[in-house]
Amino acid sequence: MSTNSLKIVLVVILFAFPLFGEDSKVPFSKPSVMKSVLIPGWGEHSFDSRTRGYLFNGIEATLWVFAGVAYTSAISHENDLFYFASEYGEISDPHLRSDVFLDRVSKYESMDEYNEQMLRNRQWDKVYSEENGEYWSWDSTEKRREYFDIKTQRYLWRQRLTYTFGAIALNHLVSTMDALYLKRLKVPLIIQPDMSNGSTGLRLSLSF
Repeated sequence: MSTNSLKIVLVVILFAFPLFGEDSKVPFSKPSVMKSVLIPGWGEHSFDSRTRGYLFNGIEATLWVFAGVAYTSAISHENDLFYFASEYGEISDPHLRSDVFLDRVSKYESMDEYNEQMLRNRQWDKVYSEENGEYWSWDSTEKRREYFDIKTQRYLWRQRLTYTFGAIALNHLVSTMDALYLKRLKVPLIIQPDMSNGSTGLRLSLSF
């Protein structure tokens, strides 16, 4: 899990504890909204809502499987990207270069062509130098285009991975809110007669 995605999940958990936390003296095996914070669907199962529990379980499992596929695909395309950059673009240590550099490399046949364009645009701060290890020259336009396609796929799989982690965090939050709803459905309603001060009535009591 990426650092940003982990932060999202932790924030959800931290906000959920004061909102939905159970009495610390109650055994964890009893119905608890907090279970859905940890594993979506677990809280629903503890409140005997099996269908909803399996739904959230299934969504969580599917998202994690897709996250694994997205991560593996992103790494695979990244390795191909570095190989193409080194083998066909004469780029030294491509794994040490920034994404901005690797993107510009995909749009120009060589460093000299790129620098000429930057000088024409009066963008002197964007000029690269061979002394800094920023030289490149593609074997052919076809290889550069292949490199561009690989770079695009790596970006797309990275984006899919980020969105998947966001969906995982959302699934935790929605399941927690759903478990809270189920808990409130089970809140007992107590009706007691009230004959204080010479008047007679009924007193309703909800126990959370």
